[in-house]
Amino acid sequence: MEQTPFELTPEQKGMLASLSRETGKPIPALLAKALEELQEREHSGHAPGETNGHESEAPAPQEASTPIWERICETFSNLSQEDLDSLPVDGAAQVDHYAYGLPKR
Repeated sequence: MEQTPFELTPEQKGMLASLSRETGKPIPALLAKALEELQEREHSGHAPGETNGHESEAPAPQEASTPIWERICETFSNLSQEDLDSLPVDGAAQVDHYAYGLPKR
């Protein structure tokens, strides 16, 4: 197999490593699947979930017009105190660690 050199950001590398650990699949297999799905989506002319003009479109859900901060407040209001206490206190500073599995800085 011919290798194609290209650069990945640290976030992309972390995401691939994390997905590989979670799924047990090697990174080349994950990349191959992602490329196949991207190619299918591009060839179909629309993103997953979009209509192609032949389906009847359902009205947009009501929460789509709700501002994101209200949706976040509503979601967090349903959490127990125990769940809130278990959230990381360094989430903003260590977002790459929690989102992509990169080592903490």
